[in-house]
Amino acid sequence: MSLEILIFVICLSLLSVYYFPFQVFKIAIYIPYFVYKTLVLWKLRLDSSAMITHRGRIEYRGNGLNDNVLLYVHGSPGGYDQTTDPGKNYSVLTPSRPGYLGTDILAGSSPEAQAACFKALIDELKLDKVFVMGVSGGGPSAMHFAAQYPQNTSGLILFEAVSHSENFQEKDEALINAWDMDLFIQLSFITYFGSKKLAASMLPNKNNRARLLSNKRNIELLKKVIWSIWPISRRRGGIKNDYNQFMNLDIPFGRISCPTLIIHGSEDKNVDMDHAKYANEKINNSILYVVHEGDHMMHATHEEEIEEQIELFIESHS
Repeated sequence: MSLEILIFVICLSLLSVYYFPFQVFKIAIYIPYFVYKTLVLWKLRLDSSAMITHRGRIEYRGNGLNDNVLLYVHGSPGGYDQTTDPGKNYSVLTPSRPGYLGTDILAGSSPEAQAACFKALIDELKLDKVFVMGVSGGGPSAMHFAAQYPQNTSGLILFEAVSHSENFQEKDEALINAWDMDLFIQLSFITYFGSKKLAASMLPNKNNRARLLSNKRNIELLKKVIWSIWPISRRRGGIKNDYNQFMNLDIPFGRISCPTLIIHGSEDKNVDMDHAKYANEKINNSILYVVHEGDHMMHATHEEEIEEQIELFIESHS
């Protein structure tokens, strides 16, 4: 046997040892992946409603809407499934922003146009006024809504919200371009192989890890938001659009006249504290509430503290 053939055989053997088992693993995981994705897509369609408006078809979730409606504007990536539970004194209406799940990007790509989508939706639902809550990447369109439609806005809540131009695309490029199956495997390892692994993977602060593990509900809340980015293929158009918009934001702060509550974590590394301080400086009649040791997942570690602030704000301005 010649040296070249020997080297080829050795290389082929090494590839078989390291590459073939991974392919067997991917084939083995494909069946549960396919079944799970089919069920998830079916449930996403089942759990939402759709309204045909002059802006186009807008997907949303909102049942039992009462006098105090919280218009929950989800982050990037997200969808109507990235929402919050109703509070003691308010119900929740969560649309999928354009480009996410069942709302087409053509309904509105800019934050201003997305605010017009929310206005079209509440008009069709015959809602006179709402509290609007912009979460993370949903902050710009929530602020535009408050600025453009003061007659329909009882109050504005900014939660970990983006408030000025920034390039988020580079650090999240892997997520933006991820395949559904690869992300499915990654999220499964994070969420289904023990709560301690989940805490260690998602929470850098050891005190937050302890908070998470102290309550089963906290763990379920964190799992819920982690999976609300999947399947990424149904959200990719929205997140790409968001990140393009975030590089050149022009928010009309001077036209926001409603009471505003800004909630931000002191250790948020995804959306830095300077976004909260900037919004607080620019918006008249705004207050800033800082959650000690809160990071971008603080809804799962500081739920009671955050919920108390939201309920007090809504009660004070109803």
